Amino acid sequence: MSLDFTPAPETDSNTATYACVRVEETIDIPADEFMGWYMFEPIENFMLGTIVVPPITGTEPLPGPAWGEPGAARRIFFRDGTVSLERILSTDFPRGYSYQPWAYTNPVRLLSDHAVSTMRAEPEGAMTRIVWDYGFHARSRLAKPLLQLFVSLDWKRNLQGALRVLKMHLEVHGTAKRIHEIARLRAA
Repeated sequence: MSLDFTPAPETDSNTATYACVRVEETIDIPADEFMGWYMFEPIENFMLGTIVVPPITGTEPLPGPAWGEPGAARRIFFRDGTVSLERILSTDFPRGYSYQPWAYTNPVRLLSDHAVSTMRAEPEGAMTRIVWDYGFHARSRLAKPLLQLFVSLDWKRNLQGALRVLKMHLEVHGTAKRIHEIARLRAA
């Protein structure tokens, strides 16, 4: 059987080879509800991009386990025509999961061959503290300073923007509706 996608590279146990960022947000919903809702919220509803990073326009499942299970993979499409692949590495529901983006066709591919990310939903009283760690693996020691600059300045903004969209939706509508369902109701 031939694959219609590039297999994921091995992750690097040397964390010093990653350009990393962490973003955090507290959302006024119970922690046990967040991850079950988040995992199936279409990513294009909240990953709206920045001046440098284009918005996500959709996803397509790749052969293998269903999304939400370790080993599940999908292709991600961006507004500028670039794509990347993403697979779930591990799950610890309802608290979190880890995933690996790779095979990007955007300019970041010149500096990084993959990324590793973990999102956690921790109880903070009756609310949820989201902790999102994201690290792009540098192709070389020379690439890492440029990659860290991109991650610290722009990728961080991308993740913060996503958390703001999630917070705004969930604190008004809870987990009963998807973001696009609310947008459709407003348009009607």
